[in-house]
Amino acid sequence: MIRLSKRSMALALASMTLAGAAMGQAASPFGSFKHDAAQEIEIVADSLAVDQGTQKATFTGKVEAAQGSLRLTADKVVVNYGGAGATDGAAPAGAGRIDKLRADGNVFLSNGAETASGAFADYDVSGGTVSMGGGVVLTQGDNAISGETLSIDLNSGKGEISGGRVRSVFKPAAQSE
Repeated sequence: MIRLSKRSMALALASMTLAGAAMGQAASPFGSFKHDAAQEIEIVADSLAVDQGTQKATFTGKVEAAQGSLRLTADKVVVNYGGAGATDGAAPAGAGRIDKLRADGNVFLSNGAETASGAFADYDVSGGTVSMGGGVVLTQGDNAISGETLSIDLNSGKGEISGGRVRSVFKPAAQSE
């Protein structure tokens, strides 16, 4: 097993960025993870339970959520939706708006050529951030980075993997002879 210092890790990530750009991939290991908060979110599952009092909807069983090209699958997804503040029983402004998603169990996130998997994920729709945990593996083509947690800013394409020992495997670009 190869152990990398922080400086070596930074050089390895820079190499991955350059290799990805040379192969026509995203400019960073997190670059393809983007979102458009204005796009609708479609969720398909085996069952749905809604708690109007807490403004939560719980989807269970082979849950699939999509927003544009961003895809998420999990065993369970709890949605916090907007519209707080109505007191007369009428639907408040913003009703049905999804504020946050919490995915648990066999979580898989993809957007183009990049994928990430872990035990859980939190997606802040309005803030444009995703946090994953539980043995996260991020892949981009043949390259992979793993760690305990992953944080991605979907607006900027910046991210961080941390926790435990972060491991990276980079496949060099094929050399022309």
